[in-house]
Amino acid sequence: MANRKQRRKLKQVKDEEYTQSMKSMIITLGVVLGVFLIFYLLTVAIGNKNRGLNTKEPEKEEAKIQYYEILGDSTFTMKPEEYYVMFYDFDDPEASYLDFLFTQYAGVEDHYMYKVDLGKKFNAKYISDKSNSKATKASELKIKGTTLIKIKNGKIVEYTEGAAQVIANKLV
Repeated sequence: MANRKQRRKLKQVKDEEYTQSMKSMIITLGVVLGVFLIFYLLTVAIGNKNRGLNTKEPEKEEAKIQYYEILGDSTFTMKPEEYYVMFYDFDDPEASYLDFLFTQYAGVEDHYMYKVDLGKKFNAKYISDKSNSKATKASELKIKGTTLIKIKNGKIVEYTEGAAQVIANKLV
């Protein structure tokens, strides 16, 4: 019988140890979850608080449409009936001088001029080793380098190619 009492006592001790270890595990788990919850709430609160401090409304800029730079496809279709089209690479060393010429000529009333960037891939199909000064439509147009074309009623009237100085002399 003593054996039986010892076994019951041992069983009660084991049950108490198991219960105690379960309680401590649940308490530990609760504390860890509580700490994570507190950190999460602090992070959200601080994040929302700072979100309002550093924001700035973007300034609304009015869209500006430029009408002077065109694609080579539009060479024969622009308005009015008489205008110039200057073909050159905007990254060329002479580009700043050609831009100045363009600004000076286009700034005068009743002078219409457009420019085409030969450096853009859309206009690459017009670059050729031989120029075609007799083109009647954009698909026939071939440009060798810096070129000034005068269009009147959808047809080429003057065709000048060469350095910026040659173009400048033609515009004067």
